[in-house]
Amino acid sequence: MRPSMHRCPIVLALGFLGMTTAEAAKLVEVRPVDDEHLMIHWLDSKVHYQDNGKGKGAFMGHETKGYEDRLEVYGRPLDTAAATSPASFTLVSPDDPGFAVPVTPTKAFRRSKVGGTPWKWPEPEYAMEHTVFLRLPRKLQQGKRYRLQISSATQSDATERTLTFDVFRNVSEAVHVNIVGYNPAHTAMKSADLYMWLGDGGARDYSDYVGRRVMLVDSKSGRRHDVGRVAFWKPSGPDYGGWNLTRSPVWNVDFSPFTGTGTFRLVVEGVGCSPEFKIRPDVYFEPFKTSVRGFYYMRIGEPATKKPVPRQPRFIPGKDPEGFTVFLTNYGPWHPDWKVGGGDKWDTKDWAKYRLPGNPTNPNAYGGHSDALDWDRHAGHISIIWDLLLPYVLTGGKPGDDNLDIRESGNGIPDLIDEAQNEVDFWLRLRDDKGGYGTGLNNPTDDHKTMYQAQSRPYMAWANALNAAMLADAFRIAGRRDLVKRYRDAAIEAWNVAGGEDLDEKYTIGNGMTRGRDLKMMAAAFLYNVTGDRKFEDAMAGESVVKGPTSFLEEKDAYNQLWGTVAYLMCAKTKLRPIHHPQLLANMRASVIHEAKEKHLTNSAKWPSRRSSDTAYGWFQSTQEVQRVIVAHAISSSPSEREALLRALILEADWGLGRNPMNMVQMTGLGSRHADDIYTSGQNDGTPGVHPGHTPYMNSEPWGTGFMADPRWYASKGYPAWEQWPQGEALWPARYSYSNNEFTPQQTMRGKQALYAYLYALGASRSGM
Repeated sequence: MRPSMHRCPIVLALGFLGMTTAEAAKLVEVRPVDDEHLMIHWLDSKVHYQDNGKGKGAFMGHETKGYEDRLEVYGRPLDTAAATSPASFTLVSPDDPGFAVPVTPTKAFRRSKVGGTPWKWPEPEYAMEHTVFLRLPRKLQQGKRYRLQISSATQSDATERTLTFDVFRNVSEAVHVNIVGYNPAHTAMKSADLYMWLGDGGARDYSDYVGRRVMLVDSKSGRRHDVGRVAFWKPSGPDYGGWNLTRSPVWNVDFSPFTGTGTFRLVVEGVGCSPEFKIRPDVYFEPFKTSVRGFYYMRIGEPATKKPVPRQPRFIPGKDPEGFTVFLTNYGPWHPDWKVGGGDKWDTKDWAKYRLPGNPTNPNAYGGHSDALDWDRHAGHISIIWDLLLPYVLTGGKPGDDNLDIRESGNGIPDLIDEAQNEVDFWLRLRDDKGGYGTGLNNPTDDHKTMYQAQSRPYMAWANALNAAMLADAFRIAGRRDLVKRYRDAAIEAWNVAGGEDLDEKYTIGNGMTRGRDLKMMAAAFLYNVTGDRKFEDAMAGESVVKGPTSFLEEKDAYNQLWGTVAYLMCAKTKLRPIHHPQLLANMRASVIHEAKEKHLTNSAKWPSRRSSDTAYGWFQSTQEVQRVIVAHAISSSPSEREALLRALILEADWGLGRNPMNMVQMTGLGSRHADDIYTSGQNDGTPGVHPGHTPYMNSEPWGTGFMADPRWYASKGYPAWEQWPQGEALWPARYSYSNNEFTPQQTMRGKQALYAYLYALGASRSGM
């Protein structure tokens, strides 16, 4: 929770009285947490980032030397000792008899957090913000007015604030909702959470609030709807990834039966209300759109014709930058030198000694989506193709919008497919002079003149066969026969080049290991859909890991066949082709549902957060991996089973869309409160803020030393000790901390995009079931 950075207006009746003291901590706001607690927020300083599109680092995002960021210091910092003394505050009311004479709080708790850093290597300046929570000796009364007086000893620039306690207008940080909104058709799964961490005061105990009324208030008409009661959910404890995300017990606030539409605030009696959110069938459109735009702004090679401007330079051989060349090499993940020494070999800029004889180049090596905020593109990225297309394949093309504000919008092809096609085409271009398929490109040399293409392998031919075949299947659904043929033929060519080799080779694609035979299985499944040739169906069946109704489609660091299994399941569901392996099909259907229950639904029922993401890949808490649940929901025929699966999907989506400890969308550019000032593209490009659609890692563990590599640098300057904080607040607004708030399309974006696109497709069909 960082109220000063929140993007929604606080609808609270506040007035300003008293002296303003120059050269002192800036008082930002005073508002209730509930009828027994007030929160006061101060800034000691604030960072102003250079964002004019000028200087050495313009448009590139992370090559930041030469930036002219500025730290504005408001004056003397907050005196935290005085600010946590109850004697520094009094509260008086002209119309509440309980506060007719000034009342002193019984307790004062604090939390302080770094609020930003300007660029200054190796030890930057940093902004600080403080929140103090006052425990009151008696309850505030609905509709009554109060005046808080603050001692000058705190070094606050303002010493008085007035407020009216009104639960229908006071936005409380204790009420956690999906601030984007809900689908009215989801009549068994609209809910929010009630909890609050009070800094060194620990968790707020809302036991006495069980049974309190829960209401929805129409923001336009003011009409109030009784929709439920507060109920206890789970005590504080381990959650997704083993972390304690909330550091608090959690109470639930359910309003599932409500089916009205409009813009609302959720109100909890005696506490306050949420920010505004919408209830409407297409409520997931904006998350879907923003996510797709996030992928667009990770592309390399885009012209500088859109606003905001995509990353520059374009790294197109012979075009931009001037003299830029891509050399072919024999170096890559299968080379003996690859595992010598530490570090990410894709970040190594000089592969010159591995050039092929004669120094051949690839003039067609351009496009694709970058890895994090680097420029390299490697085989681990291709899972973004599969998850971009997954909801489109599962829903028969329902998320087919062509108006998502990417460069190709309006070209007659769904933007979702355009984004996947960009990545597919990149990998098809990485051919060597013998027709082999390359493993990727490294980061450019410091002068931006050279990149190197990694070795070709049959493994990558299997990967290209799958990528092109899945894209051809999507074009089949879209009715584009010309493009079906192009990518079907490309897939068959890659299949033939693979030649049955590298079947037991493995590479980390997305999160886990994928074998060559997994790629073959999945390519075969999609090729059967687009050709009808039984040899591909038999090849798929021969490589399938499904041997019974409880098989897992994925084992961490071993294999993964989810997307090929989807191809066969949808082939049967749509009656596209004859099914010659009916027992395998039945086992596939049962296995997907079984795995979704075992790895997702079980956790959602026991974690305080109610999240359902696969914890096997919980390196970054913001990752949302529920693809198996999406597939299981799409193929299940049991109404109760589908309801349980849909509930898990919605609860996971809710978490990333605001139902989390920071009360913010865990993505740039979306919603009234969202992540911003993270280590991403769009910095210093002449457009305020950063690029949209990017989900930060929210990692709190060190990757090295210093403010870029170690989030504990920020944590150590806050209060209380980081070990006492909710892990769900592990985000600092620091544009230069790649270890905390960078991201990758394949780790923190693709699963989220699949989730939002699928839920949007359900709303677009005007049915949640």
